[in-house]
Amino acid sequence: MKYEQEAVLAAEYIRKIANGKKIEAEQEVTFHRDGKEVTFGTFDAYCEGHLFDLKTGRERRNYVPQMAVYVAAICQRDNIDKIEVHLFYSAFNRVEKFTLTREEAEELSFGIIDAVNDPTRSPNTSEYCNWCARKGSCTALNTMSLTVAEKLELVSKYDIGTITDPVIMGQYREVADAVECWAKEVKSKCGDFDEIQGYSKTTRKGKKSITDITGALIHSGLPSEQFVKACTISYPKLKKQFAEHTGVSEEEADKELTHRISSVTKEGRPVNYWRKDK
Repeated sequence: MKYEQEAVLAAEYIRKIANGKKIEAEQEVTFHRDGKEVTFGTFDAYCEGHLFDLKTGRERRNYVPQMAVYVAAICQRDNIDKIEVHLFYSAFNRVEKFTLTREEAEELSFGIIDAVNDPTRSPNTSEYCNWCARKGSCTALNTMSLTVAEKLELVSKYDIGTITDPVIMGQYREVADAVECWAKEVKSKCGDFDEIQGYSKTTRKGKKSITDITGALIHSGLPSEQFVKACTISYPKLKKQFAEHTGVSEEEADKELTHRISSVTKEGRPVNYWRKDK
């Protein structure tokens, strides 16, 4: 709910700046060098020389490099010279604005790309490991994970329950996320092997699923009242079918369905989770 409220504040700010002009939202753009695509990204919102990015965390960082890639890509796409960037810090309801020219954005982006592709550069782990395309082959991440594995006995001596400092907890969480990311890549790679020392490959049956509900009803021989008791309905799919049947948008379908079947629906309990700040 808090994130939704923050998103609403950001949307109101964007609409105010746009002043009725067309707004592009969640649009992917590609950045080119010498006519070749070198990277891409998805910006939050853009409107005629104004780039908007929602930052939901409470920590202010240097986001210029990230914004530079978006600015350079949009300038290339639209053949414009500069863009004003609006960083909306929703936790503080505050906006940080700065302007990047196409030349500045391209120069900064080229520098980042050159650094990433530099064969002599040593990689380092950071809070952004989860978003890196090279996380599976990263030597820094592998080294860190192996170091953690070697020192499990030492780590186990620390009582996580005694941590009260949110800064320290955030550092522990970053390490946990990075190791978890690496671990997923390791488990995925295991699928390429027939044998792994210390492990035995086993197989379990796949889950059965019904591909034709009407056919299942007919061939099962069950009365429809009993058959329905074995079924579950996906609300998103029901909403989509309702929209297609009535010829309305899914947003309108959601409102109408909510009104029609409110007596036989229930909303699940809210789920709390930690989402990495942008």
